[in-house]
Amino acid sequence: MKFSLTISMIFITAVSFAQSGSQWTNNKIIVDGSAYDWNPPLKHYDNQTALFFDIKNDSNNLYLCFQTKDEMNEAKILRSGMKVILSDKINGKHKSVINFPLPFKHVAKANQSDEIKPDPLASRQSWHASLLAADTLMEVKGFTNNNGIISINNSDIRAAINVDSSNTLTYEIAIPFKELFGNDYNLKDVSKDISLNVIINAMSDHSEGGGGGYAGRGGRGGGRMGGGYGAMQHEGNRMGGEGGGQYQYDPAAMLQKTELKQKFALSFPQ
Repeated sequence: MKFSLTISMIFITAVSFAQSGSQWTNNKIIVDGSAYDWNPPLKHYDNQTALFFDIKNDSNNLYLCFQTKDEMNEAKILRSGMKVILSDKINGKHKSVINFPLPFKHVAKANQSDEIKPDPLASRQSWHASLLAADTLMEVKGFTNNNGIISINNSDIRAAINVDSSNTLTYEIAIPFKELFGNDYNLKDVSKDISLNVIINAMSDHSEGGGGGYAGRGGRGGGRMGGGYGAMQHEGNRMGGEGGGQYQYDPAAMLQKTELKQKFALSFPQ
């Protein structure tokens, strides 16, 4: 059984779906927040979300990888969270959702901890590490066997996120077909198109617990990041000075969600 791989991606309006294809892989993809298994650069780019991305599958699993070097994107993803939605009509109209990273208010509630307190005046690497340390849980909905708040190291659905030394954020997900299509799926059914929708949440213009600005991932109250919104502006200005203006702070962009829409079909060898 063979499904053709769409070679080119058609960029159309923001409210429409671009069309692409998954790429068959014989190699085991390790979900560890590194794009090494994907032979970067990733094949596709979305203007709305500033995400590079790629889609692969083997005979049992779907793999997704996203990357960005945009500092505002990274801040929004790490603080406000990201949602990945997969929709299909394989066994009737069906939607599966992964919320990861979780928005701050959900992380604070799940972890019940005030220990992670990133310092916006620390190095960018230390700042990222502090935020990433709290991202150990994801919320999944619409799957066959796993739903609710689960570990990102779940034996079935797996997710990982990391920021490397070049300040590139890499986000990976692996999903077994049985979780997407049911325990009794067959290869004929999964030849149909799947819709991928990725939402990078907007930052709110106030903290979760009051006190002004954005709260950090590990704390419940405002001001955990040493000034919240103002600290983000300070960080943007500081990094812009260090990096030759690479990071330009844009308050309006921080307060807007962005969305990627893509349709793809799985690939299989003969």
